[in-house]
Amino acid sequence: MSETPGGSDDGSRFERSSISRRQFVRLSAATAGALTLPGNAVADTTSPKFSDLYEYVITHVPEDYSVPTLVELSDTAGFRELAANGFDPVTTTSPTIAAYVSVTPADVDAVTSVDSVTALRYSPGSNPFWLLDHYPDGVFPGPDESVDFIDFEQMVDGMRYLEERNDDRMRFYSVGESPGHYNLFLDEDGPQNLWVAELTNDVHDAAAFAEKQKVVFTLSIHGDERSGAEAGTRFVEQLLVGDEPDVEALLDDVVLVFLYPNPDGWVARNQQYRVDTDGDGEPEHNSFKRVTATGVDPNRQYPTVGWIDSEHNPAEPDGTDLVDDEPGIDGDVPPRYTDTVPDALDIVEFLRGYDNVRIGSDLHGMFWSSDFIEGLIVNDQYDTDEFHDLYEWNRRTERRVENALADELDAHRERFRELNETYGNEWGFDGSTLPTPEEAYDYGTILDTIGYTTSGTLISWMSHPRDQGGLDIQMMAHEMGWDNRVLDRIPFRPWLVDLQITGYQEVIRETAQHAVRTVTGTIETGGETTAYVDTDALTRTSAALSFTDARTRTTTHHVTVGPAPERVTLDVPDASRSVSVSLTASGLILARLRTPTGRVVQRYNAAAADSSEGSVEWTVQTPRAGEWTIDVKTVGGSKEAAVTVRESLVLTDTDDAVTAPDPVDVLGYQQRPYSVSPLEYFPDYAAAISGGDRRATNDGRRRNERGNGNVVDDVTGVTVDDVGDGALFRGRSHRRAVDNLVVNHARGASSDAYTAELDRFVEAGGTLVLTDRGVSLLAALENDLVDAIGDEDVTEIERFSAFLSERVGDHPLLADTRPIQRELWKPAPLGYPISTPGTAPLTVVEPAAFAAAGGTVAGYTNATGGSGRYVSAGSFTDGDGEIHVVGGLLPPAHQSSLHPFGMLDYTATFLGHTVLTNALGHRQLRYVDGELVATYGNLE
Repeated sequence: MSETPGGSDDGSRFERSSISRRQFVRLSAATAGALTLPGNAVADTTSPKFSDLYEYVITHVPEDYSVPTLVELSDTAGFRELAANGFDPVTTTSPTIAAYVSVTPADVDAVTSVDSVTALRYSPGSNPFWLLDHYPDGVFPGPDESVDFIDFEQMVDGMRYLEERNDDRMRFYSVGESPGHYNLFLDEDGPQNLWVAELTNDVHDAAAFAEKQKVVFTLSIHGDERSGAEAGTRFVEQLLVGDEPDVEALLDDVVLVFLYPNPDGWVARNQQYRVDTDGDGEPEHNSFKRVTATGVDPNRQYPTVGWIDSEHNPAEPDGTDLVDDEPGIDGDVPPRYTDTVPDALDIVEFLRGYDNVRIGSDLHGMFWSSDFIEGLIVNDQYDTDEFHDLYEWNRRTERRVENALADELDAHRERFRELNETYGNEWGFDGSTLPTPEEAYDYGTILDTIGYTTSGTLISWMSHPRDQGGLDIQMMAHEMGWDNRVLDRIPFRPWLVDLQITGYQEVIRETAQHAVRTVTGTIETGGETTAYVDTDALTRTSAALSFTDARTRTTTHHVTVGPAPERVTLDVPDASRSVSVSLTASGLILARLRTPTGRVVQRYNAAAADSSEGSVEWTVQTPRAGEWTIDVKTVGGSKEAAVTVRESLVLTDTDDAVTAPDPVDVLGYQQRPYSVSPLEYFPDYAAAISGGDRRATNDGRRRNERGNGNVVDDVTGVTVDDVGDGALFRGRSHRRAVDNLVVNHARGASSDAYTAELDRFVEAGGTLVLTDRGVSLLAALENDLVDAIGDEDVTEIERFSAFLSERVGDHPLLADTRPIQRELWKPAPLGYPISTPGTAPLTVVEPAAFAAAGGTVAGYTNATGGSGRYVSAGSFTDGDGEIHVVGGLLPPAHQSSLHPFGMLDYTATFLGHTVLTNALGHRQLRYVDGELVATYGNLE
């Protein structure tokens, strides 16, 4: 961005701007009132030394707002005069005499009164002299040499500067546009370019470029989470100037891609934009924003597989028919998306154009946390190789980040305490209750790390298979502590930004280096064989769906809240299939969701020690008809906050399990065909078994035989009838044909022949693993291990995800897992809404009955609403055989909610996968470039 200083009456003040003198005068008169927020002052000062934009800004900011100002002078004597007038100027004499100062409207006359001052220009950004193309400390200097956060226009200008000087290794260009805030200065809409920087050797060699592994970093998708852009932008420069030799050495083989996906949230801080993200018609304070100009969270708008929240706007550039039938954004993309999420449409279209997309990270920010950085494993389906690739990447990242930051975090602990106290004092709560960093890095699933999960995220979409619309990339998100907007304006704290840059640049380095590693995972069985009970009853197909007519109703409420709760009412009619509620606030809030009976079913406290961000999303499936209410107030009650509540209802005439709302009616997209089964996990498991490439068999070749004495496959599928007919034994003997049996469903529970054979299998020394609804078979079994457990002791609960509320860490099922790991499988990609009270099923056992039967507990899961604690993982081992219980691991897909982009087969987490291998007595081995680096489990 360039500006021309004023002082001429011949029109030269406007010659480098698309705004005319007449437009400027009209705009200034028309918008002064609109920009005068409560408590703000509009200065009437003017000077011929002001550039056009500077005059606009200085006369339209609050009276206490410090405007970043580039001052041009005719001689250096002006430096002393500025200092004498109370300023602390940063100065330069090259390429011209200039100073950088922060100026409030009340103090600007003290600058213009200096005789040697010739021009004042609006200069937001980290480098005080970027408008002069002067870079004595680098294009993007480090935090200690910076005066503020990097500005969006400064980033563009600096990247172009770097590209010009490194055109054989860097390409910088726009891949689309954001919705854009209204530019009051120019009196026009202000969509911003979505910029991408590509770094590799011989960047313009198209054939070589296509073959290289792509390493993708998305920077600050939420505009008020600055650490991604601060770290990534500086890393580009460091690499190009030779300060990153280890990564630079990879550029023959990889392409580093740095994408800036949310310019709207970035430029919202600049005073020339009218920011109205909540859509209430009133301008908001200019500050970094989480959302885009249309008010949507940009990290909820991607076409992920599985459940889609009706309030989201999944951006599928292939349009209604999900077929790419024309270049660019297809013509059948509904206007809802071209109007609301043009940025996400452009990003999806652009990223799909890459070949060989290997790995990447979406660099986020969060509130406070005992882990300074958290690595988030996304909601996708992973086989053994993919698990070990992801977790080795994280293991090495953890080591690298700990080495770089552990001592520094300890040294700054008091500063973190003081920062927490600042937050508490600002909002009226005890900031000492907030955590300080105890660890530099930890990692797990999204739920494991930040305590919630969702759908529609950029990273989950990127991770999905190509044939389901994704990129098939190993993708993660990383969250940075103390990097979210708690105060209205985010202060620039060099010490904190330096720690954040240090941490994220280590993540970038490790991610780039991991792109060229080959990581494999294998499973050792000790020669034992495993069977699973096969059934078509777990298969879910799009062909079986019967769509019901659906309609949506969306309502937006705007309230200003303080210490006393404000109530927002939601009228939910009988025909409601679901209601989705989102709350966005300008400050820290407390909120409660109540049913028509007054029962509280959701709570939110932005100042809780485990709170990770300031937005709220609640979904209720088949809500009770009547008046639902949301009570909301500010934390501490010392300040007010503007809160926007959005309510989206999906209305249908039925809630049949195989009847889903028509996605064309609700979202404008047709249904993607699919046929999925959680039993696909077992062929994938078999493929990882070391010592051969034998696959699981479930082709029915032996289903009519009594006895399977010739079973040689590592993993074999058998049916309920097979088991009842003796398939677990050799011929008619009591010698087992298989060593382990896994059952993840309750088919056959009423068959005496089937359950009797399960008992005989356990009594003959076999290992029986019951997961999901298979756990209910405990009540039907009569072997000595579990005979005491009856129907009344086993129940099914539903949670918003399937996880262990409490781990019993020394239990053998949890061997070689980490305390943070709690989630067993991920609901959204299987169609389960992340809802209140929940739809993700777990089959669990009463603790007293489990203990009375001699079971040992690996984990408990609490029922929703505190209605009980149940055993969700444990073992019975005091006998010849063993029975292991895992309440949730491999459920079938859930079809009655919106899922236009298809389903995955299974979503077992690495915790769930490891619990199963431990139950089977198997051991996982991890190899990096052929070298064994880690094992998980003990081979029995």
